[in-house]
Amino acid sequence: MRRLEELLRNKCGNFAVAAALMAVPLGLALGLSIDLTNTFFSRSRLQEIADAAALVGVESEAGNEEAVQAAKDWAIANSGSWTDIVVDADITKPDNGQREAVVKISARMPTFFVSLAGIQTIDLHAKATARKTAPDYCLYALDPNSSGALTVTGSGGVSAPDCGIQVNSSSERALKHVGNGRITASKISVVGAYQGGGFSVTPKTNQPQLVDPLADTPEPVLPSGCAYNNEVLADIQIPAGRTFCGSISFDGDVTLSPGIHYLHNAVVSIGSNAGLSGDGVTIFLDRGSSIIQSPGNGSVRLSAPTDGIYSGIAIFGSRRASDAVATLSFIGNKNYLVNGAIYLPHHRLRMKGTHDLKAIVKSGWVVAWQILYSGDSTVSIGADGAFSAKGLQNPEVVLLR
Repeated sequence: MRRLEELLRNKCGNFAVAAALMAVPLGLALGLSIDLTNTFFSRSRLQEIADAAALVGVESEAGNEEAVQAAKDWAIANSGSWTDIVVDADITKPDNGQREAVVKISARMPTFFVSLAGIQTIDLHAKATARKTAPDYCLYALDPNSSGALTVTGSGGVSAPDCGIQVNSSSERALKHVGNGRITASKISVVGAYQGGGFSVTPKTNQPQLVDPLADTPEPVLPSGCAYNNEVLADIQIPAGRTFCGSISFDGDVTLSPGIHYLHNAVVSIGSNAGLSGDGVTIFLDRGSSIIQSPGNGSVRLSAPTDGIYSGIAIFGSRRASDAVATLSFIGNKNYLVNGAIYLPHHRLRMKGTHDLKAIVKSGWVVAWQILYSGDSTVSIGADGAFSAKGLQNPEVVLLR
């Protein structure tokens, strides 16, 4: 009995016993904090992956199905050690944007310490939305002084519903519109003032002058010599890198091979029934060159390169000014389709046609010294194409979670 009483009164080892008794809950608490910390960082990482995948989808130059697959592939490839990963992606075109990508990711994160309590995994979820909005401007008239730097007459009009129009001229009549047609744009900015009506939005006057948006893109260098000089061409495929000089007439079907085609002091005419076509093509006009389409039937179908330094530029005019402003003229009742930017910093772009004319810049922009349009049809400029010219002010891409 005395032995028992002494044992009960003995306090040696109490701390060790208490520590042993506390070790289990402390260990569980520490393990729980570690698992919770891992969960926090895993959710943050999953959100980063969803954000990046949405950006991959919205910035893809491919079609919607390919863009969706690209977003999914990127998410899967960067998903780490999670299990049961499910990636859902969708590409749409909202009313106020060019393209919107939504990416949803779910996964399960294996636990370590809390698995002792029967919790083997923790569910993770992330969602990201990325949107590409149209650029502010997709049609520029760069001439800083002339009256009528952008002139539209007739019963047709100019349609650029997804972007704006910029007129750099400080003239009191920098922008002119005469006739029953309409000029449609998301915004219209004029350094000087305007004349006429028929605008979808009221032009803003006294606006700041904007710089040439492609000024930093290097100008192509003309090769030496002339591959074609004062010739009539028909039913022929032209290799890239060739130079046209003098009077050139396309009187039949002419196909341009992918690459750059050069015009040096050339006046190119396209016959009334001729067809000019080319994919992956940039046509370069030096300061002494013009292209004049003859009235009549036929077609012009050009598509710009999708990669390289001149990606997205279908027609490139020299920046070197000349005494007489050279002209790129779309006239007649041909069917015109230009998939890419028309860049003419010191050329005049003239468009004139009947109700049969449909001149469309499917993707890209129109940047010209002056733009003169008259006719009964609508010239359409779409800024929602699959690719844009390198160097042009890019559409804004934003993340919306």
